[in-house]
Formats: sequence, C-alpha cells, structure tokens
Amino acid sequence: MKCKISVIVPVYNVKPYLPKCIGSLLGQTFSDYEIILVDDGSLDGSGDLCDMYAEQDNIRVIHQKNGGLSAARNTGTAYADGEYLTYLDSDDYVAPRYLECLYHNIIKYKADVSVCGYRLAWEHEDGTVTEEKEKKEQVMEYCISGHAAAARIVEKNERGMIVAWGKLYHRKWKELLVYPEGRINEDEFVTYKILYESRHVAVTTRKYYCYRQREGSIMSEGYNERRLDKLAALRECAEYFEKKGDRRETAYARKRYLLNVQISWYRVWKYMPNRKKLLTHLEQEHKKYYRKYNRCIRRAENAADRIAVMIFRLCPRIYAGICEVVLKLNPQI
Repeated sequence: MKCKISVIVPVYNVKPYLPKCIGSLLGQTFSDYEIILVDDGSLDGSGDLCDMYAEQDNIRVIHQKNGGLSAARNTGTAYADGEYLTYLDSDDYVAPRYLECLYHNIIKYKADVSVCGYRLAWEHEDGTVTEEKEKKEQVMEYCISGHAAAARIVEKNERGMIVAWGKLYHRKWKELLVYPEGRINEDEFVTYKILYESRHVAVTTRKYYCYRQREGSIMSEGYNERRLDKLAALRECAEYFEKKGDRRETAYARKRYLLNVQISWYRVWKYMPNRKKLLTHLEQEHKKYYRKYNRCIRRAENAADRIAVMIFRLCPRIYAGICEVVLKLNPQI
C-alpha cells in the first residue's frame, strides 16, 4: 500500500538501542508512513527483535547478508513505497513531530528536500544518555535554493547538511539516493548532489533528530585507513562542480579537499606512524593537487587556511607540530 513517507532504518547489532529508535517512530504525530527495518546480518538478536516489531501494521522487515550501512540503506530505498523518504540510524531517535514537521515544510515550500536540526546525545558507560541542552534561540523556518543548500556543505562544512538523516527527500531522488557500498563517510558521496540538483530546500532549525554518540559505532572507531574514504568523496565533489561549470563551488570544493589531505596526513602521522608509504602518498597527493588548485587557495577568504597550506608545503612535520599545540590548547576541535 502506498503511503506518504517511508522511514528507512538500517539495523546491525544494535539490539539495546532498537526499542528507543523504533519507539520514537511509533510515537509520531504523523500517521501516513511506513517503517522499513533492514537487518544487515545482525548477530546479536537484532533481527529477531525486528521481526517482533513487524507485527505492527506499518512495519516491514528485510533480512540480508551483512553488506554495511550503505548496502542496507540502498535495500531500504529500493523497497520504499512512500512518496517521500527519510533515513534514521538505528542507534538514534527522533522527536514526536519529526515526520510531521518535515512533511509540513516540504509541502509548504514546494521543496524537493526538507531538513531539520539535530541535537547530540552522549551515552555514558553506565548506559545513561545525556542530551544536548536546548539553547534559547529563535526557531527559524525558511526555504533556500538547492545551490545555496549545497554551498553550506562545500563552503561551510555544515554537518547538518552533509548527513543523510534529518531530511525528507522526494522519491524522485531515488536514483541518486544510492550510497557507495564498502565505504565509510558515505553521506559525503551523495548528499551534496541531491541538494544541488534540488530547486528548493526547506529548512527548520528545530532539533527533531537526536544523534547518539556511542562507543563501538563506525564513526567512533580509532583512526584507520578506512577514514581516507572521505578524501575520495571530496575529490569527487570537486570534479562534480567542475563538470557543472560552477566556478565558485569548484574553488571551495578544491580547497576543502586539499585541507582534508593535510588533516589526514596529520592523523596518519599521529595514529599510524609506521605507515610511511601512506604518508608519502598523501604528501605527493597534496603536491599534485596544490599545483592544480593553487589559485583557489591563494584566493581563499580564510587567511588561516592559506597559512596552513603554505606551512604544510614547507614541511608537513612542522604542520603536525602546530596541530599538536592547537589541539592541546583546544581539545574540542
């Protein structure tokens, strides 16, 4: 049966978190929606728990061999019947008006994508969770162009725009909503394209999505070579805007890529010191793309970015030493 919204929830070894996640969906004020639980080969009983929830009329479960987050999302997208789609990670949860608000705004502004704010939730060793406190700020709701929304990724690196979740997508984007399998930082490969291709994007600053920070999740792992997937995504992003003929966003995307090569070099140097070949590769990558992108670096508005690039070109180890000092002074960076 067709519905207004399909909620896609990839599930892998998250049994303790599923009740909170699915409970938050079952408590929605919006009524015309389905929940698609994609069990990605869980080994902890998560799949059995999904089957129990499937006794609800609006919940479907798909079991598949483990293929990773992207594979699970792609499966859910393929099975989705809704006019609109949204993604929810299975260790996160949402406010009761999450779907209602996103749907209201996408209709109100005749938008292709609707975006809401998010708040952090920290899980402690004893299992308790502390949510980020709401700041007393004026709630804003507005509509921007797709180009402007994409620029908030490329120019400002806004996490709320980069991530797949916290958004409602029109089903016409199903062909673009294909996440690269076997990668992490998968959102970096996809979201900017959908926003850029959209005519209108509705935005609310209401924080209706709750993003849980926990040990054991993909993004809380120690630094390893998989983290370099982000560089491939950023390089693709620069190439995408170059093909589109968008000089401004091409310049910003190139700068973003180059700065992230430096940051990756520093993290490999700090956490993987025996990987000398990888360090050399990143140095060569930086040198290669600096030649190609030097004009956009020289014109960068942020003087700190220009200086950081110049120091890295002079001596990567001096750059690393400066990073160490900065992080000691401000560990939250």
